[in-house]
Amino acid sequence: MAYLLYIDTSGMDSLVMILRDNTIVAFRSNANQKDHGQFINIHIQEIMNEANIKWNELNAICVLNGPGSYTGLRIGLGTAKGIAYAHQLPLILINKLDLIYNFIPKDLITQHNGIVSKAREDEYFFATYDSKGVSTLVPSLASHAEIQTQISENALSLFCIEEELKDDFENITVVDKKSEIIANLCLQYFQDQKFADLFLSEPFYLKNVHINKINKL
Repeated sequence: MAYLLYIDTSGMDSLVMILRDNTIVAFRSNANQKDHGQFINIHIQEIMNEANIKWNELNAICVLNGPGSYTGLRIGLGTAKGIAYAHQLPLILINKLDLIYNFIPKDLITQHNGIVSKAREDEYFFATYDSKGVSTLVPSLASHAEIQTQISENALSLFCIEEELKDDFENITVVDKKSEIIANLCLQYFQDQKFADLFLSEPFYLKNVHINKINKL
């Protein structure tokens, strides 16, 4: 039996969960992206208490490591690395686009599948996968035109988790985020020992940071 802590502060909603193997024992979420840094440690301590487990009973820390919000990814990975270092636990990094692929119902998976998530105006996080979930185009930043070209040339079935992307792409399928699928993937990574280097791990940003230059008088 394995106890896993899952952390996701990559987007608008945060999610932290205690998993016993692939069973969700306790969870907390926060819908205000600006408050992720304020609540993340409070929520983790709350679910530890609710699950009635101690730090030395955890077996690994799992974190959704991007792509996503620049600040959110820093909060999530920084928290995960701090806990992993303090309690000598392995660290598991989960890619958001890989996770979205796992949300696709089996009967909708085709030979060529595209995963899209909004980055900025006319910029999207994009990756493609075959019917077995093997990446055929590694996650990258792509424009609307580039994705449309991939769709036409490879007969892609397109998937996302954001309802608003239905306005950007015809025939895109919005799939549901399911916590039980996250739990299954975390357990699979743990059993396969897909552990990351604690000191070399960095957020998977994909996009460059926009910095507003301050005008001096």
